[in-house]
Amino acid sequence: MTSNASGNGPLNNPVYDELGLRPVIHAAGTITSYGGSEPRPEVMEAMALASQSFIGLQELNDKVGEYIAQVSGAESGIVVSGAAGGVVLSMAACMTGTNPAKVRQLPNTDGMKDELIIQKVHRGGYSDMYGFTGAKLVEIGSIDGTLEEELEAAFTEKTAAVNYLFGPGIAQKGLSLPKLSEIAHAHGVPVIVDAAAMLPPKSNLSRYISDGADLVTFSGGKFIRGPQGTGLLFGRKDLVEAAVANGPPNHSIGRPQKVTREEMVGLYTALKLFMEQDDGALMVSYRASIEPAYEILQALDGVSVSIEHDPHKYHVPTVVVRLNSEATGVDPDALLKEMLEGEPRVFVTYDRSVDSVSINPINLRDGQAEMAARRLAEVLG
Repeated sequence: MTSNASGNGPLNNPVYDELGLRPVIHAAGTITSYGGSEPRPEVMEAMALASQSFIGLQELNDKVGEYIAQVSGAESGIVVSGAAGGVVLSMAACMTGTNPAKVRQLPNTDGMKDELIIQKVHRGGYSDMYGFTGAKLVEIGSIDGTLEEELEAAFTEKTAAVNYLFGPGIAQKGLSLPKLSEIAHAHGVPVIVDAAAMLPPKSNLSRYISDGADLVTFSGGKFIRGPQGTGLLFGRKDLVEAAVANGPPNHSIGRPQKVTREEMVGLYTALKLFMEQDDGALMVSYRASIEPAYEILQALDGVSVSIEHDPHKYHVPTVVVRLNSEATGVDPDALLKEMLEGEPRVFVTYDRSVDSVSINPINLRDGQAEMAARRLAEVLG
């Protein structure tokens, strides 16, 4: 693997040895539960340097936000506590504005607009976080899509915002973002977008604002490779100001979502490096790094193996192993458990929608794709 991959760290890390823990080969992309992605060395250096001096947190966030706005084409931006923090603050912003009484009132929503319209095809565990503010989710459409008339009929005097979700594997059967934004804006209602894991390509940073979104949130600790606990929130200036009012260090719904000066500087550094990288060259590197894993696994009987790369599900070239579990008798849960308990420990996930496990190169160092593939072949064998 070339040095522009994020790396997975040594498997005999003395910090974890002291705690009696064994690190894993993280072959599941940027999944949060096993660490997201590894920050670049330059990011860690910048964070260490930032820790040596003190600065006003909002002053710093405003400056970093100017750069976020610049690369996204938005009016304003801020650093938040992961995309999840951005989800909560975006909803709060649409409910309270900058009114301090309303800010202090949440999650009690008496007397304010507190409904979020969301297409049923976008409703899932992540959307529950909008409700942390006290907001009520109003589902429209079905699992097969949404009609414009269904959106039109959902607006009431209590509607605070309309949601749109982008994510790997999220069905795009509903209304498009441009059409949904057009209808919402005709009713004077903002559109908030959760695009936590929708990088690469870097063009997505500006795409959703261009398509009509009023607030957009991304993770900073996935492909951008900033600190895992950071995220980006950007959009309309008035709504970003309202998000700031609802966030730390204010006594508000977002007070627990603290972001340190080191993390803000780390995300700023990571975002600059992300914007400078050559996406095309990186994808070529990723594909080359997983081809040996593909060769190992495609020799197995009973499973189907491919390298896949598309803008909706596999953002980088990925080895996808379809288990054909009904025919092969593979127990996916047992497989995942055995992968984690073996030597080396390998973290992969199971995609029930296509009955597959995969090897994603984002967090793999030289030779680790092959190590993961051999371990998977051993378990399947």
